Amino acid sequence: MEIIRDSTYEAWRASLRIITEQGKETIDADNRVLKEIINLVIRINNPAQDITKPVEVMKDLKKWEYPELDELEDVFFKKETSFVYHYTYGARIFNYADTKNQVDDFIIPVLKRQPRSRKALIVLYNPVIDSKIGVKETPSLISILFKITDGKLLVTTMIRSNDMFIGWPANIYQVYLLQRYVAQSLGLELGSLTTIAHSAHVFSEYNSEVEYVLKRK
Repeated sequence: MEIIRDSTYEAWRASLRIITEQGKETIDADNRVLKEIINLVIRINNPAQDITKPVEVMKDLKKWEYPELDELEDVFFKKETSFVYHYTYGARIFNYADTKNQVDDFIIPVLKRQPRSRKALIVLYNPVIDSKIGVKETPSLISILFKITDGKLLVTTMIRSNDMFIGWPANIYQVYLLQRYVAQSLGLELGSLTTIAHSAHVFSEYNSEVEYVLKRK
């Protein structure tokens, strides 16, 4: 299933509506009831238009201590590994396995040298660490692909398991920041931003909050 919108906020609302109306109800490994759509593609043609609005709406609900925008940026771009969390995205992007800055040492150089390249890919899943039966905390965001088309930088990210209500607003904002960083480094305009979620889901415990988001403008 594919959702295409110009607006980040409207893409989010469309995904919530489709999942709640058409998703299959199931119970996950943690015994939480949810509705799920497999392989949901969301393409935002103009992410900069209102990229922060989903996060702002989540904060307006005042039910959770949802992260501030600068906190989301700091966590995503921080190169150091954390002693608190099993993994952090920033460490895996900018210091993968304590050896590789995937953005500055590969993505930007390869696209400068080969603007038509199809191999400008960041990988966040590390099978040496993550592919262990006893490990519960593994990255949901698996990979980020950068592609130059018609002078614009397009980004597609693969998400293994995507809580579309709580998680997607933060995920899309963070990936957008990375898209903007790479685009500025290359002197390019921003193109579309796409997420592909193998499991796009909404937990039933958030039904009233989701209904509120769908009713507001």
